[in-house]
Amino acid sequence: MPTIAIDARKFFDFGIGIYIQNLVSTFSSLDTPYRFWLYVSAAQRAKVSAPNNWELKEARFGKYSPGEFFSFGRQALRDGVDLFHAPHYTLPSGLHGRSVVTIHDLIHLKFPQYFSSAQRAYARFMVGHAVRNAGAVIADSRNTKDDLVELFGIDANRVNVVHLGISESFHRMESAHIKRFRQKHDLEAPYLLFVGNVKPHKNVATLLRAFARVRLRYPDLRLVFVGGRCLQDQGLADLARDLSVTESVRDLGRIGDEEVLGTYNAAEMLVFPSQYEGFGFPILEAMACGIPTVVSSGGSIPEVAGDASIICDPGEPDSFAEAIGILLTDTGRRARLISLGRERIKQFTWHETARRTLKVYEEVLKRCDEN
Repeated sequence: MPTIAIDARKFFDFGIGIYIQNLVSTFSSLDTPYRFWLYVSAAQRAKVSAPNNWELKEARFGKYSPGEFFSFGRQALRDGVDLFHAPHYTLPSGLHGRSVVTIHDLIHLKFPQYFSSAQRAYARFMVGHAVRNAGAVIADSRNTKDDLVELFGIDANRVNVVHLGISESFHRMESAHIKRFRQKHDLEAPYLLFVGNVKPHKNVATLLRAFARVRLRYPDLRLVFVGGRCLQDQGLADLARDLSVTESVRDLGRIGDEEVLGTYNAAEMLVFPSQYEGFGFPILEAMACGIPTVVSSGGSIPEVAGDASIICDPGEPDSFAEAIGILLTDTGRRARLISLGRERIKQFTWHETARRTLKVYEEVLKRCDEN
């Protein structure tokens, strides 16, 4: 029985952690011909709960360390790994093609102005190494695949597009539960929702400007942030003050799963103005919770949103303001988008992500055996 090892050191990270956790839980529910190991750090061993018959292995090297690149692969092969899956672009050397790497996005190279020269150089080197040396490459989206082909000249046939899934925990709550949630968390005023961090490419400045325009017509409207804290970023806090919206912005930060679910359900809509995404979980999460979405045309976002969102130019606050205004007033348009969103999410399941990932594993192992 072949042994497949997944590098799970980012198990608790916000985006890649979601990917790892859902792959693991879905793989464990399927009948596969593989033995699975999870590589975790020493500090994670007591925190990561491995499925039955899965084994935790200690990775002796830190994330983004020289040892990770030069020695981790040799450790895996000595341990007896037949296939190593790197769920991030930091693929160790020395695996001799017995590897799969998932590239989620190329933000460092598509928007270099947001990163230091050292960060850009590291990302270019590591992604280049990964796509040249992995037995197969997985990309979350066609957009990421196209970026890889454009920037690294990789053969498009080596890149497998495997869309991510939406957790079944996201759903529409009953109206009475939503009402109680609003009252409990002081969210009774209508609000727009943003979910994610507030790094520069998330384009929160455009959101604040759009919000300020909309509030001229809807002064009771609020803007709620989940994940990142807008007002703790000095530049964004200054902008909010200059736009006179500080008192209408609420930062919830990192909150529990039940609170995230309630916050989606109680919102008027999700507004997601990011300049670039490799996928975009919040779009599907909002659709699953029965609220409409206004999103940008950046990166893979239109690929995920399809025809179930209003799509705006990320550089145009007025475009976002107009779209928000439409969904606050046009009940027919709002209902159509909610209905389309319910259908859209059916195309993104973790079961399908797992099935297609297992197919990639099978193909790489077959090639290794033939060689």
